Amino acid sequence: MNDHSKWKIKFSIIMVIAIIVIYGSNILILKDPEHVISYIWTHLGFIPVDILVVAFLLDEIISKKEKEAMMEKLDMIMSTFFSELGNDLIKQLNSVNQHKADTSYLESIKNWTDKDYENKLEEIKNINIPFKADVAPEDREEYLTNMRDLLISKREFIVGLLNNTNLLEKEEFSQLLNSILHLDEELEHRPDLSNISDVDFNHLNGDMQRIYNKLVHEWIYYLKYLNKHYPYMIALIIRTNPFDETAEVYVKE
Repeated sequence: MNDHSKWKIKFSIIMVIAIIVIYGSNILILKDPEHVISYIWTHLGFIPVDILVVAFLLDEIISKKEKEAMMEKLDMIMSTFFSELGNDLIKQLNSVNQHKADTSYLESIKNWTDKDYENKLEEIKNINIPFKADVAPEDREEYLTNMRDLLISKREFIVGLLNNTNLLEKEEFSQLLNSILHLDEELEHRPDLSNISDVDFNHLNGDMQRIYNKLVHEWIYYLKYLNKHYPYMIALIIRTNPFDETAEVYVKE
């Protein structure tokens, strides 16, 4: 038996003795054992009630704290995702997007507040963000090869993220990862990308559009998270904004 256990036993014995002394002296001095017994009985009846209330209250508090901690970890996973793959993927998709003007508002994120992020997320929540890959037929092989190489190099990373069961709490992010893996498979099963027809390219365009739509939403959510919890980190994101072709990492002001 260790010292900590011995201390608890000694403390318990002292408390029991104190209870006997207090109630015993009450009976001996006031000569009213019925009152003491009634008092003890009444308070014993409240013990289950106290336990019930405390148990439910503590369970709710603990569950809430555990969920907050888990969501914090998932948000940090998103940070890793954009550092490893997301930002490069945005650049590749945005560089050929025929409708890139529709996301030009993302070039001015350095002036956004928490409310701006919330409003934009609500605005694009249930809409499809316009995307159509505008790549000349003679350039499609090079573009798709670069896309395939990028996704293959990050496949193990994506699969690792999907193995995190906690990601079920972030359905949109999970869908984004699955969409990326699907495009990865589509490109890998086309060994000769020089034979891509217009019809086939349109099919791949649909897969890219699905990714782009989810990617923009998750990127804005990611920036909202950084702006609120890690404002010093968002400065780098602004300087390397993948939606701003003129963005430079070097600090000039």
